[in-house]
Amino acid sequence: MEDLVRILCQHVFAAINDMRNRTSQQVALDKAILNHNRRFAQLLDIGDKVQFPRQIYSHYGIFVGRMNVTIEQDNIEQQFDGDIAHLTDLPTAQDLPFKVSIRPENNAIQLGHFMDIADKSVALKNHELDRIYLPLPNEVIRAKAIEKLGDVGYNLFFGNCEHFANYCRYNRSISNQVLNVFAKISYGTFWISFYLTKDNVNKFRLILLYFAFKYRMYFN
Repeated sequence: MEDLVRILCQHVFAAINDMRNRTSQQVALDKAILNHNRRFAQLLDIGDKVQFPRQIYSHYGIFVGRMNVTIEQDNIEQQFDGDIAHLTDLPTAQDLPFKVSIRPENNAIQLGHFMDIADKSVALKNHELDRIYLPLPNEVIRAKAIEKLGDVGYNLFFGNCEHFANYCRYNRSISNQVLNVFAKISYGTFWISFYLTKDNVNKFRLILLYFAFKYRMYFN
């Protein structure tokens, strides 16, 4: 009985120590992320497209510089304050749960504060589309973002936060996250159809159709 109690106590103390180690590691990680984001914020330029990686997706916004503006829409004055223009859940720029942000009536183009939006994400610049599309001048990017402030509406596949950020920077409303999902679906569908098709002519047609679809997705 004493041996059983001793073994049980050992497991309990081991679990407590493991929990303490994990907590201290998380505190250290949170501090490192906070320091990174503070330094990163100082390096942003007007018009930068900023990515905030979450657990299963990334949130996007456009750095417009520190602003406090009042915009009149439909005879209603709206106050905007922050440095990142982004499509987000109303009424705050904090906490962006996926289950909330897919409700169109609760989303609008807002100004948020960089550190609030970043939270525990490691923020980074995402200019990968610069290799394909010529970015607009910085002031034009900011003007396009400000022009959209207050616009309400969200569509996961055709009007999410990445669509908005790319619209501002490239004048193209596209989302790589959505395109990647469609690409995987189309790739799987293509190979299933290809192997099920016996006729070589139809296989060739499938190949042409597949590449036409890929071109249409990325160069629309």
